[in-house]
Amino acid sequence: MEHIIIFFCLIVTVMLSINGEESFSFHEFRGPVSGEAQKVITADQHVDYIARPDYSYAYGVQDLPNGNTHVHKESRNGDVVRGEYRVLQADGFVRIVRYIADAENGFQATVEYEPNQTQ
Repeated sequence: MEHIIIFFCLIVTVMLSINGEESFSFHEFRGPVSGEAQKVITADQHVDYIARPDYSYAYGVQDLPNGNTHVHKESRNGDVVRGEYRVLQADGFVRIVRYIADAENGFQATVEYEPNQTQ
């Protein structure tokens, strides 16, 4: 299945390049854990391993001819998750959502809007 997806993405990229379109996508990932794994015995006596959650990822798409632009990035260090995403809305504004989540404060987000700078 992964080979089919990669092949499809390659075909789309070539088609966009041939047509001279200003479109692209990206992704990046690091993780999912860091530090030394600790052995634990579950309640039903199975052996499992845990480690500190530690990851980051980002992805995005810019398809100007079709008006589809969005970016999302997130990172986690232990029990704290931080992230941001940006979405081009139909009204031409970019919605920016920044969030943080932790055990002490729960999920908190701020939302901002700014004019689209890519048009």
